[in-house]
Order: sequence, then structure tokens, then C-alpha cells
Amino acid sequence: MSDSLVITRRDEQVVQSLCARVRLMTLDQIAEHWWMDNKQPNDDARRRLSSLIDAGLLNSSTALAAPLPPMTEPVLSWLPGDEEPDCGAVAWKLQSRWTNGPRVVTVYLATTKATRIFGGKARGYLKQEYQATHDLGVSQMYLDLHRRSPELAAAWIGEDILAPYRRRQKLPDAVVATSPEAQPTVVLEFGGAYDKPRVQSFHEDCRDRGHAYELW
Repeated sequence: MSDSLVITRRDEQVVQSLCARVRLMTLDQIAEHWWMDNKQPNDDARRRLSSLIDAGLLNSSTALAAPLPPMTEPVLSWLPGDEEPDCGAVAWKLQSRWTNGPRVVTVYLATTKATRIFGGKARGYLKQEYQATHDLGVSQMYLDLHRRSPELAAAWIGEDILAPYRRRQKLPDAVVATSPEAQPTVVLEFGGAYDKPRVQSFHEDCRDRGHAYELW
């Protein structure tokens, strides 16, 4: 890390989020969340991210991803004891919200150097480029939770951290829990354009385990 770069609390939040919470974020996502009060949020965020890249904490890459639909609330929230959802109607909402095809976007990822400092599973490169849209949707879920409740966001455990504890089990995108082994407060899933069987399968797995969930 460059000796001249002083790491701010905002820097830590961005890098830690990319190390241990989510895989990647776009400039727009980062700027709208951490630089929202600046007059030129994208320009200011881009300059600071470039400094973090120079320090070896972040990498940038390009990916093909569809613009995310508005994500202001879950498409479906469910608690144990609630009525069974209409999975067909939920699938229709998920599928009908996509109106634009994929485009090339710049994304930011944490490096292995960053994970040695802050922990996490980041590798600094796109592991599965075809999943960029899904991963950015997961990032948007995380940013929404971080905005609403930083305390809950601190208990976010993403798929890569959770995977070793869910062998031969369905693996959600994230949970809010005290540890990967603990009963989650809520299971979080980005529904993308799930069809009815996939919505049904996700619901039944959470229901049978007694897990509350949000499907975005």
C-alpha cells in the first residue's frame, strides 16, 4: 500500500464490502451510496477508487451486465407462519421487470492484498463473468440493507463465505446471521428472472428450514 495514501472510514467500508460482503460493484452503485452528498459523486468516487487501485486494494474490470430494475423493496418477503405465496405471480413480477439487454460496464473488485488486510474471499478478478448481472443485483440488495440498517448489514454473510457450511444444501445469495453456522435472521436472494419452479424451490427450502426470507 502506498505510504502516502491515508485510508478513510469510507475507504474501509468500500473495500471491506468488496472483500467480504459482495463480489463486485459498479461506479454508479459505489458513488450513489458513499458519495451521494457530493456535487459530482461519480467523478469524486472515480478518483478515489483510482487511488485505491494504485494502492493495490481494488481492481477494475469490464463485464457484460443488464441494467438492474428498480430495487426499492423485496418482490416477496415471507415469514414462517405466513400463507403460501403465489409463486407464479412472483415469477411474473421477476421476469417482467427486465426491459433492457446487457451492456458493457466497469466493475470494481477487491484484491487478494485487500483480503489479507480486511479478511474475506475476494480474488480481484471476475470468477464467472456471465453472472455479473446477478452479482450486481446481490450488491444492490446489500447496499439497500446497509442504507437501511448498518447494524444488520454488518451481519451480512455472502454466498462465498457461506458455501463451506452449506455442502449438499441449497446455497442462498446471503444471510443475515451471527455466524455462517447460526440460524439466519433472514435469508436474502436476488431473484433475477426466476421462473415459477425456481421461486417455488427457493420458498420450500426456506419454509422447511423455518427461515424468513426476502426475494428481490
